[in-house]
Amino acid sequence: MRGLHQILISDKKRLGFLFGAGTSLATSVPGVKVPAIAEMTKIVSTELGAASKDYKTAIAEIEVEIGSSKFNVESLLSCIEGKRAAIGKGNLNGLDAKSYGELSKALKKAIVQLVSVHEVLKPEDRHRLAHSQFSTWVSKARRRHPAEIFTTNYDYLFEIALEGSGIPYFDGFSGAFEPFFCPEAVEDLASYAQLAKLWKMHGSLGWTHRASDKTVIRKGKVDDDSILIYPSHLKYSTSKKQPYVGLIDRLCSFLQQDDAVLITCGYSFGDEHINERILTSLRRSSSSHVVALYFDESGTPRTYALVDPENSVRKMAERDTAGRLSVYGRRHAVIGGKFGEWRLGDEPSVFETSRIDAYFDEDAAQPIAASASGIGDERWAGTGRFLLPDFGKLSAFLNDMAVGSQTAATT
Repeated sequence: MRGLHQILISDKKRLGFLFGAGTSLATSVPGVKVPAIAEMTKIVSTELGAASKDYKTAIAEIEVEIGSSKFNVESLLSCIEGKRAAIGKGNLNGLDAKSYGELSKALKKAIVQLVSVHEVLKPEDRHRLAHSQFSTWVSKARRRHPAEIFTTNYDYLFEIALEGSGIPYFDGFSGAFEPFFCPEAVEDLASYAQLAKLWKMHGSLGWTHRASDKTVIRKGKVDDDSILIYPSHLKYSTSKKQPYVGLIDRLCSFLQQDDAVLITCGYSFGDEHINERILTSLRRSSSSHVVALYFDESGTPRTYALVDPENSVRKMAERDTAGRLSVYGRRHAVIGGKFGEWRLGDEPSVFETSRIDAYFDEDAAQPIAASASGIGDERWAGTGRFLLPDFGKLSAFLNDMAVGSQTAATT
């Protein structure tokens, strides 16, 4: 933890963040979130089923084919796209090729609507966003190299937060009337050295192709033509096209710089086309690191994915990256290729407890059944849950750290 703190306060490291779907879920504003995949699947299945009996029947049959445990919006869209491509002039699940095309389009439209959380965000709530607290840290952190923010999210939450904090940033587009994507500028950032960078690796609401020349432009409104890498089996091949390939190349270039540190949050490492490039970049660089704040907690009672030795993220950290991928889970971590459970070294004092509470939820002391002084004694364990894989907690932690540094600097 001291190492992570040093990285965050140092102005020498090149610092980047990779934010995934978890950051659009943990917004810190009630009612403003992009649903997690299970909830999103339930919502879109219900909406499409209500729109058409044929869709309802087809989706129910596809769920049986896939199996309920693997059925989600990604497997559903992949199955729809696969059937559409293979069906020819035939009929499957009661739908022909044209109907599958319409179902695919309706499903993508439903996803875009769920991602458009800016439409329900009240102006007075903008400053309450976890993204805004993160932006406050960006604006106050005194760094030699401005932060680079990579995200797989389509929504506008980071744009709203950066602009609300008055932070100038560059996202690869140039122009005012119809800002166009400029891949050359993404490759060579010399002209934008002092600006924060926002790279939307799976596209964004409002991005579209201009009909006249197929140039990627950014529009002020959201419509059905937004160019996004939708969650399906096609995302690997889609990621090899512009503008996505240029943005993923930028992630590789960032990681191959000396002393680069990429901190991930809300990213589950479920995108193989990104994971492959991260691993390749770490192998090519001698001094870059990735710190993954990995939310691996689920269910009631709680279970933790990193416990499983076959967990894919744990295996990456233990075997594939020579210790340069550290994974910080809720109960466990893999640091320097070694797996272990979070545990405080010493019992904190009252003063230290308030500081540690910002990032660690310590377990209550456990009673000792039989001890020298009798039943009722308690034993301090030092175990607990690491809080920073929750984006809301990370943003509050960063913001408190920036405020503390500023206060110390003025006293």
